[in-house]
Amino acid sequence: MDLLDFYRGGLTLRRVCLLVRHLPQDAAVWRVLNPEAAGWSRAEALTAAVERRVTALWATVTAALGGTVDPAQLAPPWRSSTPDSPRGGEAEPVTTPLRDIARLMREGV
Repeated sequence: MDLLDFYRGGLTLRRVCLLVRHLPQDAAVWRVLNPEAAGWSRAEALTAAVERRVTALWATVTAALGGTVDPAQLAPPWRSSTPDSPRGGEAEPVTTPLRDIARLMREGV
């Protein structure tokens, strides 16, 4: 399909939107728009989005209760890197038990 047909009048905006909506999850356009998510499945991308929103909510509640939030706590776990990472430079995701998160929220840390 030639997307220049949109500018030539042979393709409507509605059709272009429909084509984009139904692109496969591994389409090159998604890798260009978000290089960090290249190769992610839809479930992994949704999980990452939920993690980001939960982190933002936690930071908002902490700030509202007078606590301070370290910028390192706001960084996505897939960006942090440790030199002794077992996967050859790729960071291990940081997992914190829910009990510890609740304790931290109560303490306002």
